[in-house]
Amino acid sequence: MKTINKTSKTKTGILEAAQDLMLKKGFVATSIDEICKKASTTKGSFFHYFKNKEELGIELVEQFAQGSIDLLKTACLEAGDDPLDRIYGLIDSFIRFAETEDFKGCLIGTFAQELSRTHPGIISVCSSAIDLTTKLLKENLENAKEKYAPNSPIDIDGLANCLYSIIQGSIIITKAKDDSAVMRKNLSQYKQYIGILFQK
Repeated sequence: MKTINKTSKTKTGILEAAQDLMLKKGFVATSIDEICKKASTTKGSFFHYFKNKEELGIELVEQFAQGSIDLLKTACLEAGDDPLDRIYGLIDSFIRFAETEDFKGCLIGTFAQELSRTHPGIISVCSSAIDLTTKLLKENLENAKEKYAPNSPIDIDGLANCLYSIIQGSIIITKAKDDSAVMRKNLSQYKQYIGILFQK
């Protein structure tokens, strides 16, 4: 995945402004003029870095996905060597992030709901981002299965996809009900479930 050119404050400002606006309003409802105004820059600067809003959207997803992966990898390292502790650490990192003031939702989920039939380029990147996240989840769940339940017919793909679905669904419910406790409640239930599966 591409990363932001850290030497360009203007480009970083455009990306940050666009992400903030699009998490609140969606992709289609956010205009380039609004992005430039929020970023305190000109349309000329915008088109210096991006051919169009579609290209901006693709880079936003790439940036958001990489940030999410980095967050999860850090959570794994902090949890130690035990694979199930790593899963719990991943889940707890989602809970903590969802309860911060900076959390405004998931750009990947927002775009996937809004643009699935209209912007195939952005949706393709969203799909790849989802695959990267679930791959990381699957790797840790598979290691936990090998250690704690090697002979159990546990569906690792299903467990990973279920966790990702719970996260995305919890974000939607949190917004609908304006209840920041939703993520904690739902992911705590998932932790209890896998604790039963792995008997730990």
